[in-house]
Amino acid sequence: MKNFICGHLINQGSHKSFQPNHINRDWFINDMSILNLLSKADRQLERLDTFSQNVNIDL
Repeated sequence: MKNFICGHLINQGSHKSFQPNHINRDWFINDMSILNLLSKADRQLERLDTFSQNVNIDL
């Protein structure tokens, strides 16, 4: 993850646009604090998904 480049700018004439790099690849994370944060985020997303199934979004 240390050497990951998120993307690059492409010249579009009068302006530039951002072209993201593909992230569908194997990640090697050695820092346990990052793994713990990812685990917490995953649990919170699951809670949000469960909650969203019980909410009437048409209101």
